[in-house]
Amino acid sequence: MISQEERSQREKSVQFALDNNRLEGLIMDNDILELSQEWVDGAISFQELKEKVYEIYGI
Repeated sequence: MISQEERSQREKSVQFALDNNRLEGLIMDNDILELSQEWVDGAISFQELKEKVYEIYGI
């Protein structure tokens, strides 16, 4: 379980990434949005998020 402060920071980080991508003309896939929400909720670690994103994009 993560603290409310940590959750808030994660939400801000995800929103920043979404906004930055939109400015670049990129839209995040629903799979990535769902994974990001799992990270915000504390269900997965950042390392797990990164690995799953790389797996989705074949990196």
